[in-house]
Amino acid sequence: MKAPSFWYKAPGFLSTLLSPLGWGYGLLASWNYSSQKPQHFSIPVISVGNLVCGGAGKTPVALSLAKILQEKGFQVHFVTRGYKGREQGPLKVNTSQHSARDVGDEPLLLAQQAPTWVSKKRGDGIQKAIENKADLVILDDGHQTKGIVKDLSFIVVDSLQGFGNGLPLPAGPLREPLTEGLKRTHAVILLGEPPFAMGGPQPFYRARIILQPLTLPTKSVVAFCGIGFPQKFYHSLKKLKVDLVATKSFPDHHIYTEKDLCRLANLAKKNKATLLTTRKDWIKMNSSWQKQLHVSDIAVQFEDAPGLYRFILEKIPSLKEERA
Repeated sequence: MKAPSFWYKAPGFLSTLLSPLGWGYGLLASWNYSSQKPQHFSIPVISVGNLVCGGAGKTPVALSLAKILQEKGFQVHFVTRGYKGREQGPLKVNTSQHSARDVGDEPLLLAQQAPTWVSKKRGDGIQKAIENKADLVILDDGHQTKGIVKDLSFIVVDSLQGFGNGLPLPAGPLREPLTEGLKRTHAVILLGEPPFAMGGPQPFYRARIILQPLTLPTKSVVAFCGIGFPQKFYHSLKKLKVDLVATKSFPDHHIYTEKDLCRLANLAKKNKATLLTTRKDWIKMNSSWQKQLHVSDIAVQFEDAPGLYRFILEKIPSLKEERA
């Protein structure tokens, strides 16, 4: 879905009109989370999630977090439900065999970093990771996942996006009431530049998006994406000083048709521009279209990666013992 613009403005007519539904949704979300007895696992489970509907940057953060732990010698596996993928799982993602229609788009990105299990029942995916010698699991988009004990829960907050108007769906972007979501949070990862600041008792770790240099055949660019908060992508391109002549946004996790891509190619041709997209969108294309598109790659860099690693060891003592 595309995020309505009123979600990221001060509460107005539409958000006020929808706020009773938002209140009901928030109450249901809170009850739903607390209604099931959570299951413990024999290896640590680290959840990386968010409180808003898409666009916070949890997948790039999960990838960066996995890299930190891999560099310390841990065998990290990802577990994800494979949103919009048709496979029920548990299934190990194979990037040469599976498509976004099979497993969803984000698992294809995660599987480039570490073994990745798609499972609609996340507990079954964690069990498969255990059977395959994982030291720990990173649960992608796991904050609202019930029925699993998380040894450590991070939420990712994008400084440009924040919490929007602070209201639950459909009046705002929150997937659950803010206070309820923060109660289950051990630490916040604040992604992007100030001025957004976190209050509350949870520690927070700042991180920034590193834009990889672009080599383009033209300075003029037509950019498109199907992500939760497309403004962030377009904002990043302006930082690279490209001439953004047109943009086209699709719903998050959009599966592109041939018609979609032909229209985009014609728009770029009309403007004598380069067609540019995100890695998350590019990975869903067939090989012929991948060869025609340019990609803006990003990486997440923590301001205090050693401090974050120490925090993880403090919260999960078994990892410290394993490294001893």
